[in-house]
Amino acid sequence: MESFSQQGIDSRAMFAAFMRNIPMLLVLAAAGAILGSGLNVFLVLLQSRDTVFVSETEYYIEFAPGRYEARDHYNDFTWNDVLATDLILGRAMELLGDQYERTQVKDSITADILSDVRYLTITVRSKTFEEAEAIKNALQTALEEFGAKKKEFESIEKIEDLEIVQEKRQYFAWRAAVLGAAILLCIGIFEIAFRICAGSAFYTKQEIVKTFGIPVYGMTFKENANRDSFLQKQYKMLEQNLKLLNQNGTKIYLLDASEGVYVEAFLKNITSQTKIKTSFFKKYDRGQELSGATFLAVIPFGKTYREKITDEMEYVKLHGASVRGAVLVEADNIWQRIYYACYTWNKKEVNES
Repeated sequence: MESFSQQGIDSRAMFAAFMRNIPMLLVLAAAGAILGSGLNVFLVLLQSRDTVFVSETEYYIEFAPGRYEARDHYNDFTWNDVLATDLILGRAMELLGDQYERTQVKDSITADILSDVRYLTITVRSKTFEEAEAIKNALQTALEEFGAKKKEFESIEKIEDLEIVQEKRQYFAWRAAVLGAAILLCIGIFEIAFRICAGSAFYTKQEIVKTFGIPVYGMTFKENANRDSFLQKQYKMLEQNLKLLNQNGTKIYLLDASEGVYVEAFLKNITSQTKIKTSFFKKYDRGQELSGATFLAVIPFGKTYREKITDEMEYVKLHGASVRGAVLVEADNIWQRIYYACYTWNKKEVNES
């Protein structure tokens, strides 16, 4: 028997898990988009309690002859730094007077170079119309003086001055929706991958064989097998394999780690789907004598169960019993079809549907 750390990851099982959970991932992405949009609306509503007036002014920068290399040094980042210096902001504060705070004025100004470095857009955001207008006018004077003093420039002059307007709030933002969708989608992908990689949940018969070193006699499904050739084949294999356990008329005790919940489901399932006589199966009672008893482990599909069933199996072994094998119960039909590359149903099933 290989130790768990030696088993590696079943890439086909990983693929089947992701394919089977595509609907869930899509729901998570949609939920994330809704949550992201909702959070954006909430933040906008909080901000909208304070009225903000916006002023946008566009300036044309005429670089001095022989100083064209200066164009490479003036961009969004550079202009936002330059605006905060004494040469511009300091001069603007002199024009504004003592009733304005420098930090407040600095935080209200944004510089943008949208395409051509010769066109500079200055945006002022303020709580009142009068304040926005005063800061805009002071900055205009300071910028024009700055352009006249610096050798890199021939001049800096205003070419367009938009009307000061109240800022419109954008209640829906694609970025917030996409970010929310991406976050929940990544969480869903991580959860699926983690469950497979952790190995605590069993999805295939081979996983049980590698983990415990015992044969797996088959699996049962949540779905009815009446019209499904794939399920009928699996139940036929289970039926033939279970007959091997009763060749000598030995009682087989069924063991799970859920107080018999999955044992009861297994017995009910094979009674309805196979011709196996369940009289030689017996539900395990923890108070009974275990010496010499033969057990069959009942392991549910896709449940965190490795540690639980290991504990139960070790317990019965310590008391003199043996675990002959296991069955995988309540398997998912679509998941198993993806894993076994069985993507089509039989003709009878297609016609009747």
